[in-house]
Amino acid sequence: MWALLLNVGASILDNMDNALMPDVSQRAWEAFIDRTLIEWGREPSQLEDEAIESPKPETIRRAIHVAQNLKNQGLLAPDSIVPDPNGGIVFERRAGDTSEALHFWDDGSVEYFCFKGPRLLDRKNIVID
Repeated sequence: MWALLLNVGASILDNMDNALMPDVSQRAWEAFIDRTLIEWGREPSQLEDEAIESPKPETIRRAIHVAQNLKNQGLLAPDSIVPDPNGGIVFERRAGDTSEALHFWDDGSVEYFCFKGPRLLDRKNIVID
């Protein structure tokens, strides 16, 4: 469903989001926002200790904005939110051998990816207001 919300076409995982979002997903979004993204902003050194460049404050704000929008739309939370080694942030969601990712690059751009196993099915640039 991320794909439809972000206006990038149909998502392989759409049918996973047709039901109302369970409370567990709501709590997962809140945990990712409060305990991951906000903490990265407060303590960027925690990532640098792992030899990962910390995301810029603008990148973190953009990721929080998108996370709140996806949560407010009732979409399932990602399985993980991870830093990329160059100061970006990646939201990942998987179902079997299909996965979706939103990549917040350190230059301010955002991309959507959909994979079936190792094969890239879709890749789009996303404009975030």
